[in-house]
Amino acid sequence: MSDRSILTADQMEQLSDILQGILANYPVSTDLAAHILANFSAEVDNWSGARPFVLVYTGWRGASRDRVRADLDDVLKRVGPFHLIVGYNVEEDEPDGGDRYAYEWAITTPGITVETRPAPWRIPKLKRAAGPYRNGLMLGLAIGRGGPHGVLAHLHKESRGAAGTAAFAEHLGVPIWKRPA
Repeated sequence: MSDRSILTADQMEQLSDILQGILANYPVSTDLAAHILANFSAEVDNWSGARPFVLVYTGWRGASRDRVRADLDDVLKRVGPFHLIVGYNVEEDEPDGGDRYAYEWAITTPGITVETRPAPWRIPKLKRAAGPYRNGLMLGLAIGRGGPHGVLAHLHKESRGAAGTAAFAEHLGVPIWKRPA
């Protein structure tokens, strides 16, 4: 993919105007409309322009919401708008803790796109391995997209999943920010 955008500024403005017209026809608050427009612009930029930074989030279920938000804000300041991959299950609203807080932060932060990859716990043959399989998939997705990538890991001595993801990321040579949960 080229670093040159395949959409002109005028085309981007036209798409934004179309979306604004659609939003005007629905009972959407001003704040929500602004959030939708900001994320739409970021998504189109990511799709049509240079490859975005991809961040894989992994964290302990007991992670501090304030810590997760502060560290994600720090990554945003360092790398600019990015795409977040997180193992949160939106339909089941699980797991608690770091993954949920990272997802909540992403959907409320302009310039951030988010992709959820819940663990396939319902596959009987995976049993306890569903989490590690999912974590490996998230790392593979970040690496496979070919652009800049990294991992933010909120670690705690009781967090085997986040610690395993961080260890595998290091083994693969993925840049990682390790933070206490």
